[in-house]
Amino acid sequence: MTPDLIAGRYRVVRAVGRGGMGTVWLCHDEVLGREVAVKQIGMLPGESATESARALREARSSAALNHRNVVSVFDIVDSDEGHAWLVMEYVPSRTLSEIIRDEAPLAPQRAARICAQVADGLAAAHAAGTIHRDVKPGNILVSENDVAKISDFGIARGAGDDQLTRTGLVTGTPSYFSPELARGDDPGPESDVYALGATLYAAVEGRPPYPEQRNAIALLQKIAAEEPPAPAHAGPLAGPIARMMDRDPRSRWTMADAAHSLRRVAEQGDAAGEETAVMGAAPVGAAAFDEPSRSEPEWTPAAAPARGLTEDPDREGRRRRGAPWLVAAAVLLLVMLGVGYWALNDGSGGEDPRAAAGSESRSPSPTKKSSPSPSAKPTPEETPSPSAEATTESTPSEKPAGQNPGAAMEQRVQDYFSVMPDDTDAGWDMLAPSMQAQGRDSYESFWDKVESVDLQQAKAVPGQKQVDIVLTYYFKDGSAKQETQRLTMQESDRGYLIADDEVLASRTVS
Repeated sequence: MTPDLIAGRYRVVRAVGRGGMGTVWLCHDEVLGREVAVKQIGMLPGESATESARALREARSSAALNHRNVVSVFDIVDSDEGHAWLVMEYVPSRTLSEIIRDEAPLAPQRAARICAQVADGLAAAHAAGTIHRDVKPGNILVSENDVAKISDFGIARGAGDDQLTRTGLVTGTPSYFSPELARGDDPGPESDVYALGATLYAAVEGRPPYPEQRNAIALLQKIAAEEPPAPAHAGPLAGPIARMMDRDPRSRWTMADAAHSLRRVAEQGDAAGEETAVMGAAPVGAAAFDEPSRSEPEWTPAAAPARGLTEDPDREGRRRRGAPWLVAAAVLLLVMLGVGYWALNDGSGGEDPRAAAGSESRSPSPTKKSSPSPSAKPTPEETPSPSAEATTESTPSEKPAGQNPGAAMEQRVQDYFSVMPDDTDAGWDMLAPSMQAQGRDSYESFWDKVESVDLQQAKAVPGQKQVDIVLTYYFKDGSAKQETQRLTMQESDRGYLIADDEVLASRTVS
């Protein structure tokens, strides 16, 4: 039945949405004279009193949020029947699910613009200790000029979304579950990040990452065990999607990371896409160096400088730091066997004809297998070619005599990772203020988990104050992670400092 008046105050105008938890009503607030959206919460079919209490608690938590990209909760009122009603901001809009249905695939820049706003709202929620639990296109409201808001914190129940599992009802939509949720772990902020990455995937592809299955259990098993198909239309979003859908929640971006990266894609559009398009062909979550035929992974900026230098920069830096013995071995193969071209291309920068032409020097060689000694220094073959040096920006005030800017930047990156994780004080001094602004506590917290770090390559980007790196982190819990990154360098009176990091690719190493 259609109610007429809710809680003696909210006059029902019409239904504006229906779902598994009931109907959402557009109402007129007769006290304040405004339009609001009202829906019933708590004591849903199959829900226990404990779960209802949690829904109310999380509704109150979301009511405390005050963010332009979060649907505001105005009030929670009780009805005569003992039900609770959630009174919310009314947003004339379409859901992102409806937009995808009618307009997919969305252009990457538009999808980034919408989801960057959602990431901002979710990051604020996470900072306040609230997780969403059901991030999906149907819970993203998009109004005029693509202004986006996220709704239904912790209480969403869409039609068909509640599926039986071993313990009862699945809280959320299985199609957008993270692997850890699919395995039965409790939801956390990382789960929201994965779900927003899956939402991005759906926006640019027109379908969720995993196809629908006959039942929720089959879908959850697939999510827990398999990578989704590679997105074909992601363009500059391929990298952010890969980082947000990283199967390892420990190395997955935070929501703040995602918001930062998506804003940059939204602002730069195809200008950033030229450098990132290659990774779009790789499986989601797979590092670019898993595909030897691809010369350049997608470029995706990372948002948290302190964490980036703890995870992202390390993994890339190791690759670029070619060891002298590798170069010597490459030369020997070329001379003696006549088939050393690929080896030289793997171990050096200046000797690669493609690098000299400036066509593929941005990314580390995907065929590199061996890890050099942490104390290895770059050889002459590893410095940029004269043509590249000519376009590199001004040198730091304290670079060694005769050392070009590219080599000076590479050396500083090598110096940084050579002292980590044992001497975080020295490492901290090599960071620019923009990196240190992220906080010393989070910096120390990350490095405290790292047993050792292996920088495999560090290569200056011709004409830019940037260094592409590849490295592997070995964590104290026995796991390992390899990443490719792009570090932005800043000149100072102490030479080059690391000012920003951008993740290109990552993978778990067995």
